[in-house]
Amino acid sequence: MIKVGDRVSYSSVYALGRLMVKGGTGRVMEIKPDPYGKTSRQVAIVKGYRGKKFEMFASALKVVN
Repeated sequence: MIKVGDRVSYSSVYALGRLMVKGGTGRVMEIKPDPYGKTSRQVAIVKGYRGKKFEMFASALKVVN
């Protein structure tokens, strides 16, 4: 289970052949419900490399120590 403040790792994300988010590690800043779907999935706001914030499904993240 991912919680706010956890250090997480994530994979690179590509869309239409373009790199959108480079894989690496970051810290979870906020967790909220999926605003676009009708499922119970959670979206995490992650502060990644160089302080860049982005959204990613919490299920795609792995906690690291």
